Amino acid sequence: MDDVAFRSTVRAFVANRISPRIEAWERAGSYPAELHAEAGAARLLSLGETVDSLLPDRSERSRMLIEELTRGGSQGLTMGLASHFVSLAIVSACAETELAARITVDVLSGKRLIALALTEPGAGSDLSALETRAVLTNDKDWRIDGEKRFICNGARADYLVVGARTPEGFGLFLVERPQGEITSGKLDSIGWRCLPLGALRLANAHGRLIAGPGKAGRLLRDALTRERLNLAIMAVTSAKSVLEELISHCRTRIIRRSPLIAMSHVRQTLAELSSAISVARDFVDRTNVADGEVRVAMAKNVAASTLAQTARAAVQLHGAAGCIAPTLAERMFRDAPLVAIGGGTTEVMNEIIARSFEKEGHRESDSEPCPAE
Repeated sequence: MDDVAFRSTVRAFVANRISPRIEAWERAGSYPAELHAEAGAARLLSLGETVDSLLPDRSERSRMLIEELTRGGSQGLTMGLASHFVSLAIVSACAETELAARITVDVLSGKRLIALALTEPGAGSDLSALETRAVLTNDKDWRIDGEKRFICNGARADYLVVGARTPEGFGLFLVERPQGEITSGKLDSIGWRCLPLGALRLANAHGRLIAGPGKAGRLLRDALTRERLNLAIMAVTSAKSVLEELISHCRTRIIRRSPLIAMSHVRQTLAELSSAISVARDFVDRTNVADGEVRVAMAKNVAASTLAQTARAAVQLHGAAGCIAPTLAERMFRDAPLVAIGGGTTEVMNEIIARSFEKEGHRESDSEPCPAE
């Protein structure tokens, strides 16, 4: 299908299958796992392409998917249905090409789920501080021990891309489930409430090496750059949705026999928000993964900051009604901090940007290790 048809397909799926149920899923703390199979059958997960062994390289389609899912009213749902490309990009580098092809087909069809398991309770995503360990036991099998936290769809995932330390350094491993050596639990979060966040414990779990020291760091850096751009797209889309709803509220909310929008300070606030969102959206729209981690870090920070500013103003102008669930203002106020933290905090993004000052023309070195987060 062409781009127009793909966007229409996603928009119809959101309108018919997602938007009417978001509030219930938010209250329940998860969306139904079978939604992946439905999205796969509708070719959303494969970006409108026929499912085969190759990961579709369609950055504009990916952007469309994130935008339309986010317009459905839930960032958590967007993270659940559109984050698989990050993990599959890592899996595609696996030397076992038949295995990588099988996993790609499984995930794009919606039959099975995949998750990136990097973050740890004590280390966050700081690669130098990871405590999960992997030891080679035979020609291909690695035994992995450690604990992972805050993993999107972690308890549901059939495949895990796990970051762990080896005797030689950092590596990325593919872990398939079910296996009794992996236990999981659900974590409750202030935001993204319909997205199941998991805590995982691996006790002598079986895994296969995707990439070892040297290659793993570069591969993960590229994957995180992709994830950060996705978060930036999600943030500016959310900010625009919140502003549209806020303007409608200000036109219809009557204060002293006049609409709220008649007040000068309200119009000034709306004008400032509109300007900030337009600037952020233009920057994000002109940013691609190929532009590198520095520009993407800038895009993520700008987008996350703009969303936080918009969400705060929306709650303030809605008054008490903006503090009560279920409203878009209330949900975005809770979700905004997670966008700023996801994929690396604002401070981590600033460090990535600041390091570029030491390089002529702000160019990145391909030999640079993946930054600690």
